[in-house]
Amino acid sequence: MPLHLYFHLPYCRRKCPYCDFYKQVPRSGERQRFIQALLTEAVLARTQYDILTGPALTVYFGGGTPSLHPPEEIGALIMQARELWGIQDSAEITLEANPGTLTAEMLAGWRQAGVNRLSLGAQSFSPRKLALLYRDHTADETEKAVKLARAAGFNNLSLDLIFGLPGETLDEWRTDLEQAFALAPEHVSLYNLEFHEGTPFDRWRASGKLVPLSEDVEADLYLATHVFFTQRGYEHYEVSNFARPGYRAAHNSAYWEQKPYLGLGPSAHSFDGKRLRFFNRPDLHAYFAEIEANRLPVGGQQMLTVQEHLEEWISLALRRSDGILWAAAIEHLGEPLARRLWARAEELPEALRVWSAEHFALSAEGWFRENSVLLFLYQALETNTAPSASYS
Repeated sequence: MPLHLYFHLPYCRRKCPYCDFYKQVPRSGERQRFIQALLTEAVLARTQYDILTGPALTVYFGGGTPSLHPPEEIGALIMQARELWGIQDSAEITLEANPGTLTAEMLAGWRQAGVNRLSLGAQSFSPRKLALLYRDHTADETEKAVKLARAAGFNNLSLDLIFGLPGETLDEWRTDLEQAFALAPEHVSLYNLEFHEGTPFDRWRASGKLVPLSEDVEADLYLATHVFFTQRGYEHYEVSNFARPGYRAAHNSAYWEQKPYLGLGPSAHSFDGKRLRFFNRPDLHAYFAEIEANRLPVGGQQMLTVQEHLEEWISLALRRSDGILWAAAIEHLGEPLARRLWARAEELPEALRVWSAEHFALSAEGWFRENSVLLFLYQALETNTAPSASYS
């Protein structure tokens, strides 16, 4: 069975106070030990997950800061994937990178190793916002990184941007958008700042050191982004992603389309393409111990219930501009539930939806209000809920 491969490389030069991904600052010599463990995990996974035979349709190096790893390490992982599963000739192979860690030599080396897509964590071009986020790069370094990447042969670049920081104004955000657009990325990923439990940002919010923006201001920033990029030829193809035609992120699209994917590395998640989800332990020491004892470091698994599977199918489909076709709703839900979902969707305010007898999707405003919209729609799956109940 074809699959999508994800490698979690957890090392960062320092920990950003807003980030809740599993990450570690590397100790001397530990990075090389980790790459060897990751190569071993790949062998164990190929042996034990015999349903995921390949080829790999996409490969994604996330983190952490994967650009801390030199080309020979990234190349070794790509070669291992090629030998164990095979990699489709047209595969998208993405490396996440911090603009402050890049050199012309490393970029050329990654490109030669097979990486063909770069995801740059720009986050902002505002000195105030970069300082607030404790980022260890500057706007100038982002611009330089893009120029170096182009010179190295990368013709598929994505920029990450964060909005909704305390004190952010619409003018400040528009300046970020203009500077991002000036770099002509093929893709832009948009993130609304969240105060994740257990992070310094969450503690600073609780103490009053940071004051979150109001939801109305965040909505203004989000909708302004939608207008900005769509007016300039980008597709707003997913709630948080914009792409020039032909440059949608193939790897992330596999997640949203419930395709099978295999995650390797501490905290990485996997899905069998049906109802089974499983994940590795988010603990590097435990990861080393398990791998070096020739055991997979699985931390847990979840077999989705029928209800959970259907809710997930609806939520992932509605994350995308493609939305849900009536024929697909019947195929996945059965006609009775499909009719209930369509009736439910018709009750949504027109500003939140794009709806017809054959197709249902969310508007940009609907995406911003996604959580409440989905809770309303899920009630269509409950047989004791009247489908004509109003949205509020």
